[in-house]
Amino acid sequence: MILELKIDRYGANGEGIALYNNKVVFVPFALKGEIVKVEILKEYKTYYNAKLLNVIKKSEKRTQPLCPYYKICGGCNLQHANYKEQLKIKETIVKNNLEKYAHCNFNLNPIIESNLIYNYRNHISFHVNKKGELGFYKNSSNDFIKILNCHLANNVINLCISIFNNYFFKNHIKGYDKKTKQGLIKLVDFKIVNNKMLITIVSTNLILSNINQLVNNLKLIGVEFGLFISLNNYNNTLIYGQVNKNIFGLKEICYNEKDIISYIGNYSFLQINNYIKDLIYDKIINKVTANCVVDLYAGRAIVSALLSKKIKKVYAVEIVKEACFDANKILADNNIKNVTVLCEDANLALLKINEKVDCVIVDPPRKGMERKTILSILQKKPKQIVYLSCSSNTLARDLNIFLQDGNYKLTLVQPYDMFPNTANIETLAFMEKI
Repeated sequence: MILELKIDRYGANGEGIALYNNKVVFVPFALKGEIVKVEILKEYKTYYNAKLLNVIKKSEKRTQPLCPYYKICGGCNLQHANYKEQLKIKETIVKNNLEKYAHCNFNLNPIIESNLIYNYRNHISFHVNKKGELGFYKNSSNDFIKILNCHLANNVINLCISIFNNYFFKNHIKGYDKKTKQGLIKLVDFKIVNNKMLITIVSTNLILSNINQLVNNLKLIGVEFGLFISLNNYNNTLIYGQVNKNIFGLKEICYNEKDIISYIGNYSFLQINNYIKDLIYDKIINKVTANCVVDLYAGRAIVSALLSKKIKKVYAVEIVKEACFDANKILADNNIKNVTVLCEDANLALLKINEKVDCVIVDPPRKGMERKTILSILQKKPKQIVYLSCSSNTLARDLNIFLQDGNYKLTLVQPYDMFPNTANIETLAFMEKI
């Protein structure tokens, strides 16, 4: 069915929303105020999914995407909007999620812009197809898209793509196929900090033909790097493997992070937008006032280490062993004595901490927090709760639990544009005990 519709508002993923037959129509890549021609792909009980065919009346906020893979690659979904409109869309998403899931009409702060809207990603992973070519999969699809240049990735990473494509092609090295269980390469993962790079090839074999050929070509880029092979014989495409072998160069990247000597390994979690990450950490450090802080989902404990300069006691809680190893190394090398790393589940760690906790900081994965962990935090009755989230809908869902008994009030909701040209948003929320 082909329809002509007017876009009235934005959805939770930045798509345009129109109405037809008293049902919502979701139209990706459409902007508010536009008149569009769409094809209805599927009808559900209360809504339709549609495909944008043509923009009959264009918004002045529409722009031409830079990326030749736009609309077919699942990485970006807002390149068709100018940057000011992208920010408005994201503010709308956060506000709508607060109203829908937290039942809260809170005046959030204006979103903080990124200094870069392209080439900001310092960490990215590429899948590899049967031909040994780097690329991505379409959203909710097994359709592979060969990528020669990603406009979101750091330019040094982009220089590596053709080098890997040529190396895999010349040596007949193919990507792993989950159906046939044939092929070697599952992922190629890149991290770059301060012009130093860690590259991890996730493979079903630790030995790859003519690996020195790859190393020599990577040297031509002119940045210091480390090359790893991660052995993963399981039928998945995870970065983490059973064996992690350093083939060449750097074993880790050592750098200064706000006067903290910090380390990134090839398995370490890395916030992908360094500029925004620094702004978020500054806000947390400046606003937290406490004697005892529990930092849940602490990762490498950078926030804990930064807080140690003004807080008497900090517990950094993290379940990933590799991150805990990094955290303890960072604390030892910076001679930080007032931070304790607890390598276990967040809820179990909370139950073991007996002293009075003044502030709890949480930075959970996209799926949000378990209800039992939220209830354990509330039992501690901290004066301050800080919630950093990359998913404003799960943030709002969890805020509803934190706020429902009326013992806490929301004092700040600050969105950050950590992920320009996508509908993803980083949001920082502060709660205080009433």
